[in-house]
Amino acid sequence: MRIVDLSMTVEECDSAPFAPDETYFKLKPYINWDEKGFVSNFVEMTVHAGTHIDSPHHFFRDKPSIERLPLEPLVGNGVVLDLTFKGSAGARITPEDLDRAEQALAEKGVKIEAGGILLLRTDWPKGHTTTDPKWWNDSPCLTKEAAQWLVKRKPAVIGFDFAQEEKGSDYKTADEILTSGMRVHKIILPNVTCQIENLINLDQIGPTAKIIALPAKWKTESAPARVIALIEN
Repeated sequence: MRIVDLSMTVEECDSAPFAPDETYFKLKPYINWDEKGFVSNFVEMTVHAGTHIDSPHHFFRDKPSIERLPLEPLVGNGVVLDLTFKGSAGARITPEDLDRAEQALAEKGVKIEAGGILLLRTDWPKGHTTTDPKWWNDSPCLTKEAAQWLVKRKPAVIGFDFAQEEKGSDYKTADEILTSGMRVHKIILPNVTCQIENLINLDQIGPTAKIIALPAKWKTESAPARVIALIEN
């Protein structure tokens, strides 16, 4: 069995492109090697740094937050929709694109099953990082119609390797996102157990894989996650 890490490495960054006044990920030394012979740090961060899981509570007050999510849907069979033909800057992913990717899966004998883990691959992480405004400003994105297509397939979990929120008249650049309608989040989150943001290495796992996606058990709307794929040799 081979393990593929689908998670980003999070490094220090003082501010996030989507919230420039907020700390993205910052280490605060508490104990250092020279004084005590070991090291210990505090961390100040947004819970949306790097690869993370959004619970429905992120947008819906009465929906479950991270610590209340069932674990069973977070360990299971994953299906990868290959959308690399829409992996260019500014691309908008439409239902027709998703139909094309689903047909390509069907030709390989793979079906999107209700209750499973559905991952969207564009390969946008190649050459981009989430601390660069271009990750957000230029990223491919789902249209709201594409988000509706996805929830009609009834996956328990949706994950993606791009900044999925649709850019339009109310959101054009990263620092405007917090004042946008965030339509895609609002379509997906009430219809799934959770969504996984900022995945990497989806090109290394093929159309199907066993996925384990476990967030830190924080009483928050979102939390960092180590997401892996198990590949049979």
